[in-house]
Amino acid sequence: MKYVSIGRIVSTHGLRGEVKFLYYNEISEGLWNYKTFLIKQQEEWVEIKPERIRRQKGFYYIKFQDHDTIEKVTSFTDKELFVKEEDLPSLNADEYYDFQLIGLNVIDKKGDILGKVEDIIHTKANDILVIKGKKEILIPMIDIYIKSIDLDSSEIKVEGEDFLA
Repeated sequence: MKYVSIGRIVSTHGLRGEVKFLYYNEISEGLWNYKTFLIKQQEEWVEIKPERIRRQKGFYYIKFQDHDTIEKVTSFTDKELFVKEEDLPSLNADEYYDFQLIGLNVIDKKGDILGKVEDIIHTKANDILVIKGKKEILIPMIDIYIKSIDLDSSEIKVEGEDFLA
């Protein structure tokens, strides 16, 4: 089973077991739909269930079931929260989660490998692939550059010389 990180617990909040959470997704609606989170504690995956989630000043505050004191959540600080991959909301055919694209080979129109997707920068205009190869290349995720994405063959085919300059 594959687990996907959705954010990081920044700190505890108050004395009653609430944590301050930085959610990686810019669309907040999905967070309330998860019934179970996973956290790695001493090399073991532990399931924790949210009791209450609220948003305030760009962060989320989560209270977990059966975690009623600060002592019960102190060890969660600076840890990633995960969900099962199958619990992620489904996307449209032309949409991808970051974890699906990171590590894919990026191939130009001649069939040469430019490198692998190392990161994705999210901007208001469009997302940008960060490609690590002989040099770092930034490729906007727009149709004139991205010709195809094939998760089965782990390839993204691109065209255009603008981003190679």
